[in-house]
Amino acid sequence: MNKQPIAYFVRHGTTSGNANGTFRGPIDYPLDAQGKQDASTLGKWFSDKSIGAIYASPKKRAQDTAREVALPHQLKVKTVDAFQPINVGYLAGEPKKDHAGIMDYFEKNPNEKVPMGESLNEFRGRTQQPIKDLLAKGAHSPRPVVAVVHSSIIHELNHIITGDHNQTLVKPGGVVGVFHHPEHGLALKALLYPEKEEAVPYHG
Repeated sequence: MNKQPIAYFVRHGTTSGNANGTFRGPIDYPLDAQGKQDASTLGKWFSDKSIGAIYASPKKRAQDTAREVALPHQLKVKTVDAFQPINVGYLAGEPKKDHAGIMDYFEKNPNEKVPMGESLNEFRGRTQQPIKDLLAKGAHSPRPVVAVVHSSIIHELNHIITGDHNQTLVKPGGVVGVFHHPEHGLALKALLYPEKEEAVPYHG
């Protein structure tokens, strides 16, 4: 496995939605105080790493995190609309504990649309190719690329590469590295703040 990843997928810093345990999805939560600290930590973590380009979801929480990462490298953040989180529809802003199992149902029925939102297969249809395109850019660049995204995008990255969307997850402010092995293909590794939970459904 190459020592340097071809790409880093960064989960944006903490928001009040993360802290309160609510579904986030399409709500444009800003970073909270902890999230701003997360972003600052990421800026320092990436400051001595080689980066070719930085991409981000248009959501404030991703853009503000990405700007901190970009600052030491004097890079412009490139917005990718397809990196928007899964649209959880009517669940946005609702406490997860009050709706246990709901996203599991939609995950097991991937063609069924969340009311006022999108189905899992619609989400996959709009995100898979942009994720693959970004990985291709990283593979053909002398320096790795960075994508600042949402938990649902990292779930889909896992699904594309391993077939298991829960395999390598991270907490807010965490980093997943995508490494290329000439014989075995792509592999994922949690480089910062790995998620300890065994199984987490797709959510914002």
